Amino acid sequence: MKKRNGRKSRRNRLPTTKTHPELVNKGSDHVGNTINDILKLESHDRTLSEKIADRIASFTGSMTFVWIHVAWFAAWLVVNIGWLGFKPFDPYPFTFLTMVVSLEAIFLSTFILMSENRQARLADRRARVNLQVDMIAEREVTKMMELIVSIHDHLGIPRPQDQELSQMQKPTNIDHLTEAAKTAEEVDGS
Repeated sequence: MKKRNGRKSRRNRLPTTKTHPELVNKGSDHVGNTINDILKLESHDRTLSEKIADRIASFTGSMTFVWIHVAWFAAWLVVNIGWLGFKPFDPYPFTFLTMVVSLEAIFLSTFILMSENRQARLADRRARVNLQVDMIAEREVTKMMELIVSIHDHLGIPRPQDQELSQMQKPTNIDHLTEAAKTAEEVDGS
């Protein structure tokens, strides 16, 4: 644990499932397994071109890619400046190098866009699933509140008048929320 101002930090004190396997229950195992299954399905749904684009995008985003280019450009410049006695095949202003780098940029940007488009589709799909889960949970919570109110009434337990609680017992108006989100987007966009 890191010390801050002479005190031990409380960060990282939460128990983890690795150190405390008794904290894992069947419900969380099921959720974890379901998420793993979804991720496996997402990776199997990729076409060959998407797999290639993802691999290229992953490699081009690495330091290995940067260092290969540093070495390549340095060697290109040294050879074409003529310091080592070689006859330059691409003398200054390095027109051929410029063309090669431009073509590389065109293809790399295409592969990266393909990978990002796939990631955006996955994010949209996950957002739809998340919205469905949220709506189901909202419906379940509203139903539980109705049951609690019913139990109160059945047992004759008095309830204070609570406007917020009364509002929470009503189902969420999704159309109203959608319109509010559109209005907020329009205000932000202008």
